[in-house]
Amino acid sequence: MVVKEMPLHENLSMENRSGSASVPTTTTTSFSRVGRRYSLSLTTAVILASFFLCTLLAVGLIVYNFATCEQQSPGEGDDIVCTSVHLRHKQRHGHNDGQPKYDRDVRLPRSIQPLKYNITLVPQLSGNFSFAGTVQIRIRVLEDCYNITMHAEELNISRSDAAVYRVLTKQELDKDSLRIHKQYLVGAKQFFVIELYDKLLRGAEYVVHLRFDGIIQDYLQGFYRSSYEVANETRWVASTQFQATDARRAFPCFDEPALKANFTLHIARPRNMTTVSNMPIVYSNNHETITNYVWDHFAESLPMSTYLVAYAISDFTHISSGNISVWARADAIKSAEYALSVAPKILNFLQEFFNVTFPLPKIDMIALPEFQAGAMENWGLITYRETTMLYDPGVATANNKQRVASVVGHELAHQWFGNLVTPSWWSDIWLNEGFASYMEYITADAVAPEWKQLDQFVVNELQTVFQLDALSTSHKISHQVFNPQEISEIFDRISYAKGSAIIRMMAHFLTNPVFRRGLSKYLQEMAYNSATQDDLWRFLTNEAKSSGLLDHSTSVKEIMDTWTLQTGYPVVKISRHPNTNAIRLEQVRFVYTNTTKEDEGLLWWIPITFTTASELNFANTRPTTWMPRTKLYELENRNLSTAKWFIFNIQQTGYYRVNYDLDNWRAVTEHLMDAKHFEEIAPANRAQLIDDVLNLARGSYLSYGTAMNLTRYLGHETGHVPWKAAITNFNFIDSMFVNSGDYDLLKNYLLKQLRKVYDEVGFKDSQRESEDILLLLKRSEILNMACHLGHQECISESNRHFQNWVQSANPDANNPIGPNLRGVVYCSAIQYGTEYEWDFAFERYLKTSIPAEKELLLSALGCSKEPWLLYRYLRRGIAGQHIRKQDVLRVFAAVSNTVVGQQIAFDFLRNNWQEINTYMGSQISNIHTLLKFATKRMNSKFQLAELEDFVKDARWDYDRPIQQIVEQVETSVDWMNRNYKSIVEWLKIEAKIEGA
Repeated sequence: MVVKEMPLHENLSMENRSGSASVPTTTTTSFSRVGRRYSLSLTTAVILASFFLCTLLAVGLIVYNFATCEQQSPGEGDDIVCTSVHLRHKQRHGHNDGQPKYDRDVRLPRSIQPLKYNITLVPQLSGNFSFAGTVQIRIRVLEDCYNITMHAEELNISRSDAAVYRVLTKQELDKDSLRIHKQYLVGAKQFFVIELYDKLLRGAEYVVHLRFDGIIQDYLQGFYRSSYEVANETRWVASTQFQATDARRAFPCFDEPALKANFTLHIARPRNMTTVSNMPIVYSNNHETITNYVWDHFAESLPMSTYLVAYAISDFTHISSGNISVWARADAIKSAEYALSVAPKILNFLQEFFNVTFPLPKIDMIALPEFQAGAMENWGLITYRETTMLYDPGVATANNKQRVASVVGHELAHQWFGNLVTPSWWSDIWLNEGFASYMEYITADAVAPEWKQLDQFVVNELQTVFQLDALSTSHKISHQVFNPQEISEIFDRISYAKGSAIIRMMAHFLTNPVFRRGLSKYLQEMAYNSATQDDLWRFLTNEAKSSGLLDHSTSVKEIMDTWTLQTGYPVVKISRHPNTNAIRLEQVRFVYTNTTKEDEGLLWWIPITFTTASELNFANTRPTTWMPRTKLYELENRNLSTAKWFIFNIQQTGYYRVNYDLDNWRAVTEHLMDAKHFEEIAPANRAQLIDDVLNLARGSYLSYGTAMNLTRYLGHETGHVPWKAAITNFNFIDSMFVNSGDYDLLKNYLLKQLRKVYDEVGFKDSQRESEDILLLLKRSEILNMACHLGHQECISESNRHFQNWVQSANPDANNPIGPNLRGVVYCSAIQYGTEYEWDFAFERYLKTSIPAEKELLLSALGCSKEPWLLYRYLRRGIAGQHIRKQDVLRVFAAVSNTVVGQQIAFDFLRNNWQEINTYMGSQISNIHTLLKFATKRMNSKFQLAELEDFVKDARWDYDRPIQQIVEQVETSVDWMNRNYKSIVEWLKIEAKIEGA
């Protein structure tokens, strides 16, 4: 993430003034100024001269202390600042001064290895919210050197507060510290450098002692503060978010994932509060000098990375189950019971799955009132946004319940993948996030198999990331990154969703037993160390070969490198060879716009699975064969060549799309149109057929006529997963049509297809916990689509339910709307309502203390069609009063979600982006996200030019996120030129058939 800049460090300089001085041979020194004459005696002159020389020497020393580090000959772009008094940052003039925010490469030298940290912290949770601390870092020298280079950002470290001692024995230090030549910051690297006169000797150990202080900021990064209200009283919470590069904001450290060490923390806190950290408290005692403050002394941690260090100081309460505790506001602790009920089950499942015991004595999970991410996997102290840990039965939605279980599973999986074994560098962050994203589905399926999470994976993860990965501006999963901004960019859908999809593919082609045995050996042998993807491939290859799954000429690395070291994914075209038993397979990278020569050179190892009309075997996902890294491949298979139809990529376990010849598309469509037999095709594969055919048409691999013909079968489809795939794809077409004069044709067609499934789900919501969660999820999605399309019953029922709430005696205590209907009811009522409905909903948002309800209301408030209300909403979003900083993105997403609001959001961002950036803490990734929301319906050359002008005028770096946003709009403009008219013609013909 982009780091906040600091004030200017003033330069001290001596100026030579021009002019002449007359020195007569008399005993008087004289000079004149504007006609006046002054005289000095010789004695006075001598005293003044002596004073001047002393002053000159003093200033010289100061200048030396401040300026000698400028003689270090820094690399180009280095921002070197001395630390003689305090470390201060040189002020930049923003991103637009022609200077890069960071150096290209900000890796630490490899001359020093940290072993142990001993950290004390004294935070002030009021007033100026400062904190002071000390750190002793025991280091081992790997190469002779004179410098100790570590990280520090936004910390004050005075020259007298640094010392380096030689370790003589295990416990004894040399009493005399090493002589420090100078200390300085390299701002463009966020380095803090101690330069010594004495050489640090290879193999020797030293202790670096530093005192520092800083401010507990409110930018949701590093050591930050947040608050909540109890009876009009503000309660403060101080907590941490260090991933990826923000531990350096809390204490000087070697802030890279591979540089693991043991940590011992001592934290002072007010007596009426509690502190939690990675490890248990060993003992507490009164602070020596601060009244009503208590020291908490924590046990030493296992070796871990700096980004996993965590602590939180609050007045929260907690409940426990065994060695797992959940922490929350006192009035919300009951809502943490569900997370506490699933966490032990998931932890036990993971210990068995990985065959590796969880190594820490406890786990704390804490729901923070303000948190930028969804959750963070700090070892032994997992931090959550309230909506991802708190669940209120009877109030929160089924989706919220599923989300809590999934996020808990995701973070607990990280305790092994990421914490126990850590990527050597952020380039392989997908090993962390991909595995955790995959395991959240496996763990949810283990604790709630009735949710059918493994089917939902296809539409939630794989199909959504396919759209991003079809852009030419996508990136490899294992992608080289060099500085904090680049690191933050790869915490994206490619690392998470694509990472999880290719791991799922690998689990299927290796088979579950082989996959698990390989993972277990990897975790056991690499424990407490860092690893690269090649380490994982080695363990999986060995297990696959010993099990007979791979021959000696093939390795997991050879296969998987084609998926992790190449951008994008293939589409495999399947066609019959006339008059033979051969089936021809052809692979090419799937892109929405024209392929480049570079794209044409990309080839993958592809696991091939298939079934036919006569077999209908959708259970066997082990590859029948492999398509090697070759453009063309032929299968000799009489059953395939003579089949009425076939479907490849069973349960869409492979990370690729499938295209067929027209005969097979027609035959599959014909089978789907048979209302009695279409369910013979598995739900995940029905979702695959919908998603593949509509995206193949979107990318001009086949006609929209073929694609739209297949969607006609949706008239009798009632399955949740196929409909979710259909809604996602029609949302895109809807966004392209919504500003056109032919939108009614699309609306009418989709409303016709919705009739059966709408009647099945009905406009109702059971309050029973036992109701099928999949039905609840499907009902919510179908009703949202129906109301969006103007379904009259949906809109009138929404208004009726909302007015019942408005007219209730106490709307804050009594909400008669069922939890799973609230999203659609709130949005429709506000969309078709007035200022009164909007203000009523905003008042309910202010008064509710339930996080999930706040989230629903924030999303619904963006549904209004009144431009002035939407402008006011956006302004409130960045006012810092009623809406939390963490929710600014939700406000923009909500406003951008309607055709009226999107242009308003874009204009507001264009006019106020600097103010937004200042408020959000200068994290450019926030601006990227807002811009993505505000441009998703842009599909004209005029809008594209508007976007390009805005990016140019703002003088942002034209980095990958910006490139992807611009490319999305370019592909939409191209789509309108190529496809709009043909879809209109198809819809007209379909409307005539319906009318006849």
